[in-house]
Parts: sequence; C-alpha cells; structure tokens
Amino acid sequence: MRRKSIVAIVVVGLTVNMLLVNVAYAYLDPGTGSVLIQGVLAGFASIVIIGRLYWYRLLRLFGIRKSKNDNEQTDTSDKQDDSK
Repeated sequence: MRRKSIVAIVVVGLTVNMLLVNVAYAYLDPGTGSVLIQGVLAGFASIVIIGRLYWYRLLRLFGIRKSKNDNEQTDTSDKQDDSK
C-alpha cells in the first residue's frame, strides 16, 4: 500500500511540474516528426486490427448477426423437419 502511495505522489508531482512550465526551449529535429507520424499510424492500425478481431462479436452483441451455435441449431431443426 505504501508503494502505491509513493507512485501516486511521484505521478502527481511530475504532472504538476509539467503543467507549470511556461517556456520550453527545445529543438525538434526531422526525426521527431517522423516518430510522431509513425506513432499515429501505429495507433490507427492497431484500432483497425482490434476492430476486425471483434467485429463479429459486436454484430452479435447488437443482434445484427446470429452466432454460429444459433445457425447450427436452426440447420439441424430444418433437417429434422425435412426428414419427416
């Protein structure tokens, strides 16, 4: 518990320190811009991949698409009806 409070104090202290700085004389070279663009593109790509992984789960959640088990049950009931 003590360790969590120390970490919280450090995080709050660093955040306050960053917010109170008025002027930062920093040089941003061209490599910095490419790293920022790469980070944005990686974030977008990861959102697309996660979306594709969970797309069918989202459709089932909203009731747009039936699950595989529901489809198999309707198929077997249709086959049983046809055999009679």
